[in-house]
Amino acid sequence: MADLTGYTGRYTAGPTKRATADSCAVMNDVQSIVLTGYERSVERSVVEKWMRNGKGNGRVKLPRELGMGSMDDYEVRGYPFRSAGALFRCGDENSLITIYVKKNPARDQDHDLTQLMRIAQRRFAEMFTCKLGAPPSS
Repeated sequence: MADLTGYTGRYTAGPTKRATADSCAVMNDVQSIVLTGYERSVERSVVEKWMRNGKGNGRVKLPRELGMGSMDDYEVRGYPFRSAGALFRCGDENSLITIYVKKNPARDQDHDLTQLMRIAQRRFAEMFTCKLGAPPSS
């Protein structure tokens, strides 16, 4: 965790449940350090809206094999984060994974987020017993 975010203090982790998706946050007493979330079935417009909500600073598209998405700068409760979001196929569904990590200028966080997205999608497919497929349908 310290390598990824630069944060070396104490933190807690735990799942949270939102109305439309599942998520998990790793946090300290003041702020979140890592946030992840997923939705099993989602409309393309959800990821398009997510991409519009980014600050537009340093926006980079994710590799096409990870689906439709990008990496971007965000603020979460006033703190700077680097994020990745991808709409991808798993079985017959268009699924969404988002990952936010506390900004750490000492890291190549785009590389980190790309690798984390690959791992997250692989684990998603295992968890829901679906096969990762082609990029999402229109």
